[in-house]
Amino acid sequence: MSNIDTIIDNLLDEDQNIFGVAVISKDGALITQTENWNLGESLSQINELLGTKLELGQKGMSSITIQGIKYMIVENTEERKIGTNIRGKGHVIICPVPIGGTGALITYINPQVGPRDALLTVQEYAQKLKDFV
Repeated sequence: MSNIDTIIDNLLDEDQNIFGVAVISKDGALITQTENWNLGESLSQINELLGTKLELGQKGMSSITIQGIKYMIVENTEERKIGTNIRGKGHVIICPVPIGGTGALITYINPQVGPRDALLTVQEYAQKLKDFV
């Protein structure tokens, strides 16, 4: 098992509200994803979101669609991008690796909880990936 797989397994074990995980390399390629999630069709949108450096006061992308579910971008910083589906279909947390970088740990969060419930854990694990993406 690779280091990335071990990190993902530990993340899923630590936080039961994380239902799906994917990792993107710094060059925008999909490294891995959990079997229950497919980011293939959304990769270009995710890479655009990661590659856009916002100046102070800029909003950036307002939404992103993953597997046919539209998420409104409610937070977009160098440390994290948070999307929420307004119809209660869940949340996504995208943590750039390294902070402000173009690699990323992408997680799908249980619709029954808020994204903040898993945020610190996701950010912590994203930084563990910095030597591998």
